[in-house]
Amino acid sequence: MRLLENAIGRAIVHGIVLLFVLAIYPSSSIASSNEFKVEKRFLYVQPSQTVFSIVKVLYPDQEKRWSAIAQEILKTNPEAFYSGDLSRIRIGARIELPLMGANFMNNFMLYSGSGAVGQVTEVRGIVFAISTKKKKRDLVKGSEIFVGDRLFTGAYGFIRLNMIDDAKIDLRCNSEMLIEDYQLMQTGNRSLLYLIKGSLRKITGTIGKLSNDLYEMRTPMATVGVRGTEYALRVMQSYGCDGTVDVDSDGLFVRVDVGTVNLANNSGLHSLTAGNAAIIKSKSIGPFAIDVDDSVFGFDRDSWYWWLFGLLLIAAAV
Repeated sequence: MRLLENAIGRAIVHGIVLLFVLAIYPSSSIASSNEFKVEKRFLYVQPSQTVFSIVKVLYPDQEKRWSAIAQEILKTNPEAFYSGDLSRIRIGARIELPLMGANFMNNFMLYSGSGAVGQVTEVRGIVFAISTKKKKRDLVKGSEIFVGDRLFTGAYGFIRLNMIDDAKIDLRCNSEMLIEDYQLMQTGNRSLLYLIKGSLRKITGTIGKLSNDLYEMRTPMATVGVRGTEYALRVMQSYGCDGTVDVDSDGLFVRVDVGTVNLANNSGLHSLTAGNAAIIKSKSIGPFAIDVDDSVFGFDRDSWYWWLFGLLLIAAAV
């Protein structure tokens, strides 16, 4: 009987902690979001990209200035080119982009359109967005997502997005992601996302399958580039939530389920193929191969059993 009472007590404590976390999370998330600022726009050069293909995608309405813009990129990033040759850019190079024209907005977003770029297809818990005008809106099933939105999920939040190129994104608990740019265009498609913290699973859509597409999933530790794949990320999140297990690092965990991803940071460009996982502990260190359980990136079934057992104990005691 005493063991049952102790178990009930622990379950009640867990419930109180859960309610407390849910109560304080939105205000703390908004406060931290105001501290995030992008001062410059950088890109990592992916395989098959050239400086000319990048310029055409990022500056579609300035065709007469493409050559001048490419020259400006060379002038700003001489180390990214072989012998100063515009046609020979280094794969994996980190290049700073010039800011010019009406394509750029506050926070250096590349797209100024107002159309939705995605839609919420599934949601649970506390989930909301902060727009470019600093307005908060709660997200529900059917809500539209726009360029410039910063998406937040609470301690037990979850959101599933279907993007305009049919990409699928599962953004898990305690996450923050910025939609920097997302557009389908005749001159080249682009998808630029920034996972500031948290974890996600993504199945790429149309964007990223063509050689002139511009695709980046940025994180504080490294940038992920793909050519059509399925992968999972977890960054700046050492404490588990929503059934995920705790890890001993708040670095970047990467797992590839289909295809290949390129990981670029100050250490260079690295590839990770399907069936493999790696961790990047800082933006100056390359990835280390690791063996990880699915519960690092997603739901830990054993954890669910314990929560269910605790709830059953509470129900039995009432």
